[in-house]
Amino acid sequence: DASPAMRGIGYGQTYSTFIVMTYYASLMGVTMRYLVASFGDPLPWSECKDSWNATCIDSRLAVNMVEGDNATKVSSAELYFVNDVLKEADSIDDGIGSPDWRLVLCLLIPWTCICLTLVKGIKSSGKVAYFLAIFPYVVMLVLLIRACTLEGAGAGMLYFIKPQWDRIFEAKVWYAAVTQVFFSLTVCFGNVMMYSSYNRFTNNVNRDVTVVTIMDTLTSMLAGLIVFGVIGHLAHVTNAPDLSKVVRGGGGLAFITYPDAI
Repeated sequence: DASPAMRGIGYGQTYSTFIVMTYYASLMGVTMRYLVASFGDPLPWSECKDSWNATCIDSRLAVNMVEGDNATKVSSAELYFVNDVLKEADSIDDGIGSPDWRLVLCLLIPWTCICLTLVKGIKSSGKVAYFLAIFPYVVMLVLLIRACTLEGAGAGMLYFIKPQWDRIFEAKVWYAAVTQVFFSLTVCFGNVMMYSSYNRFTNNVNRDVTVVTIMDTLTSMLAGLIVFGVIGHLAHVTNAPDLSKVVRGGGGLAFITYPDAI
């Protein structure tokens, strides 16, 4: 040990990386659940079920859901996510319940991929990196082209890139920005330093840092344009007076707003 006093930093980085992996693996598990369900006809989240509450309205019919008598109704996409996918209970008084076997199987897929990627260390992860570094951009390019063909997509993209200067001094805005940067670049997580240890001693670190940060920013912008292009289309078909009325944060954006638009 070069510095025994710093040994805890390595343990902390390993622990934090594992926690983040469990979070994203869970998201991928839910994504796999939606991927399998998307092969159904009609889409399972497009229609209300009798077991759901009476305030449900079909997502495929929610053209005026934001205004009028339907303003208090809940879309079938939201109820599908809460009731069918998460099976969310009103309270935990009766316990947290047993795991849903569908989600367990879907969660097994990303963890299997992670294990296969890391099973041989840098030898296996290095080979997989070629695919993981290229394929997502192919998918995002296809989604961007599709988003640009939707009505109202331009308004959504403009909403994404147009600054709200009145919120520039809000602390929570900067907190969210810093959080995004730390997670996106995995600052202080240790995995970047671990992989960089395999570089040659004379490797141009300044070049790598510049390329990684620029590509990370461009990728985030590209993903944002895709998402808000679809949200703009959703606002258009629902006649929403304000785009913020259809924007959700967190998992609701991916698993409620997006299915609503589809």
